[in-house]
Amino acid sequence: MYKKILVPLDGSDRSTKALSHTVELALKLGSQITLMHVVPSLPPYVNTAVDRLGQAQQSIIDELMRNGKEMLQQYASSISDKGIEVKTFTVMGQPADEIIEKAIKENYDLIVIGSRGLGEIKGYLMGSVSNRVSRHAVCPVLIIR
Repeated sequence: MYKKILVPLDGSDRSTKALSHTVELALKLGSQITLMHVVPSLPPYVNTAVDRLGQAQQSIIDELMRNGKEMLQQYASSISDKGIEVKTFTVMGQPADEIIEKAIKENYDLIVIGSRGLGEIKGYLMGSVSNRVSRHAVCPVLIIR
């Protein structure tokens, strides 16, 4: 049924709950899981000719990518004794778009994602990643509160 499960993680309590739920599902169903972290894209500088700003932005991106990879490794290590096949993937972009694209390209059977981390009003106005993923994904999406 759900042989390949994608789990987007951002380090929040809700994403950690999503991982716990996924581990239980994977154990019961014999699923392989992929832990995914999306580093949100930084806005481009207006004047890219200013080398220092470009270097500073690249330094920030490198640090965010490194932190994301370390976070996923910690999550993977925390479940390594469960006998579940676990992969990790870190990318930079718009979170909902990257999650949807990954699920489509690699034929995931299920996405398990934590519910919104934004406040209710901000989330209502802007929309949340989990909301966008659930509306546009081609596979089932399980949203964990």
